[in-house]
Amino acid sequence: MERNGQMIMVNLLILVMTIMVMIAIVPVLNEILGIGKQSDYLNCPGYDYKNSGTIGDHKLDYNASLQNTDTVSCLAIGLYVPYIVLTILIAGVAKMLAGRMTPQEPDYGY
Repeated sequence: MERNGQMIMVNLLILVMTIMVMIAIVPVLNEILGIGKQSDYLNCPGYDYKNSGTIGDHKLDYNASLQNTDTVSCLAIGLYVPYIVLTILIAGVAKMLAGRMTPQEPDYGY
């Protein structure tokens, strides 16, 4: 019984560390994905370069006069980070609880 409690605590520690690393990486991922949303690549509708608050004040903002907008790709890029976050959270919780669901072999000490 004591070993199961220790494994749950170790798995919880690993989950917390994974979440901390994920929190540190998400802004970098958003910055990299923002490069694809600029007007010189996908030209995603509503994209505001560096979140200035005004669309059109920078040459990399969304440009309605360009015809190279691919909204499906823009939607996929917008959903990329939430899917990664959900996958990591679900996998982490599943790993943490997996030890409780599988039967453990008795340890006889040899």
